[in-house]
Amino acid sequence: MGQIDLMAITANRQESALFPSETEGAERLPDPAAPRARIGLHLAARAWARLNWMSAFVLIGAILLGLGMLGTPFAPGGAYALQAKAGTLNARWSQMVADGVPGADLAALQQESANAQKTKFLSVASVFWWPDASAILDRWQAQTDVIWARNVGQDRSAAITAEAKLHQALGAEPVVQRKERLGALAQASTPTDFLVLRFDWDLETKMVPVDRDVAASVGAVTNLIAQAKVLGILSDPAAAVLADANRYTFVDASARAVRSGPLMAEMTGLQQDLQGRLDAAAIANSTFGAAAAEMSLASAYGVNVAGYQVLIDNERTSYSTATKVGQFNLVTAHLNTIGAAVHGEYRSAVARTYHVIYGVQFYYQSHSLSCEETATSMALTHQGIYLSQDQILQEMGADTRPMYVDGNGTVRWGNPYEQFVGNVNGSEHNYTGYQANWPPLVRVARAHGASIIAAGPMSAETIYANVIANHPVVAYATYDWGWHPRHDYLSFDGQWIPWIGPNVDAHVYTVVGVSPWSVLVDDPIRGQYWVSKGTFEAAYSVFSEAIIFA
Repeated sequence: MGQIDLMAITANRQESALFPSETEGAERLPDPAAPRARIGLHLAARAWARLNWMSAFVLIGAILLGLGMLGTPFAPGGAYALQAKAGTLNARWSQMVADGVPGADLAALQQESANAQKTKFLSVASVFWWPDASAILDRWQAQTDVIWARNVGQDRSAAITAEAKLHQALGAEPVVQRKERLGALAQASTPTDFLVLRFDWDLETKMVPVDRDVAASVGAVTNLIAQAKVLGILSDPAAAVLADANRYTFVDASARAVRSGPLMAEMTGLQQDLQGRLDAAAIANSTFGAAAAEMSLASAYGVNVAGYQVLIDNERTSYSTATKVGQFNLVTAHLNTIGAAVHGEYRSAVARTYHVIYGVQFYYQSHSLSCEETATSMALTHQGIYLSQDQILQEMGADTRPMYVDGNGTVRWGNPYEQFVGNVNGSEHNYTGYQANWPPLVRVARAHGASIIAAGPMSAETIYANVIANHPVVAYATYDWGWHPRHDYLSFDGQWIPWIGPNVDAHVYTVVGVSPWSVLVDDPIRGQYWVSKGTFEAAYSVFSEAIIFA
């Protein structure tokens, strides 16, 4: 409705007299009060215009109300209340995106809201003045709740799956560790919370085999360090690398993913370096042993080895500070040179040496197979210990179970490293009896207070040196003083046993003398006699086992 222009109506209007008599007669006389009256009319017109504007609004409101388009504007269902609710929803949509809901899920709702705000009436989106406008907001609210519930549900389900995969990958894990993950899952409430958990657990699952590789490398390096300690060599920089690996275990999966590659490369390089050093050090260490043996033999023959010992001590210092394979190889080379020089002096001394041990009682064996007991009985007399061969046999015990051949064609019989095998009056030729090796003899001798310097595998030169040092030696060889190939049998308890039977006999002697060219033996069957070193060494090399008595 347009504004009523009272001024225009008044201006065009023909003035009429208040009384008919005024229109009669001559021209109207001027009224002194006319200007004031005109001003009053103008003010009245303006008031009338305002009144008509208000009437227009009242009329529009009445029409809208009549159409059902308008309630009380500020009531819960009113236009202003709906506008405020729309603002709250827009704020919630922004927060949902911040909480991890994809923007695309809310794009349609946000666009619809933006379109609604393009046309406004009295600062309120026009659409909110229409009947049932609240239904639009209710729909937006319902769709928002569905979008939120769907995203939370999907992301929570994905996080649960990620946790289950991690648990499966870890296998057996501490209860507290998993309880902590499940607690984090229970506290999560937004898609972002669940997405963060899923990402972390997926990455942890991927890191499980990597972490195990790192742990295996740490174990390998730790083992190599232990070997280095046994060999008495440095393991640098292993300690620093292990400290780095220890720090690795305390960082999160993202940091471990970045660090694992360089750490594994470092660990692999260290393993290769340490293994190379250990191999070289083992050879050098063995060479130290060989040089020491040469020194011992030479010293027993009266060779002055003091100067050589200084050289060996210097090499020991170099060995203990070496950190490179080449350094260990150089130590080995130097030791070989020293050992060769000592051996040369030893051979010269042997050629000049003659020694016989006195104070060893001679006995003949009283059973067909009691040679080792008789030889031991003779050697013990040098220490004033008198044990008969029968007493030794009784204390050792015997495994009298018969031999048999198993399905693989292997001879199975008793273990002479534990006790006597078979019948002491039997024969190797028909598998009715064999012998006892050095461990049970040493056990019985020590039980009676005997002093044993060494027992087990040793060289013929070691025997010579100890005889020269006045120590009788019980030595395992062959009866006919010849060399024969071995065809060992398998004991009942699974140990391979040196054996040259059944066609050839083993025999045990007590060595009591040595000269530059021969060896003096007490033979429990044939008496005392000299045998050439060549012959002795051939027969002894079949078994290469002996017992050195003090």
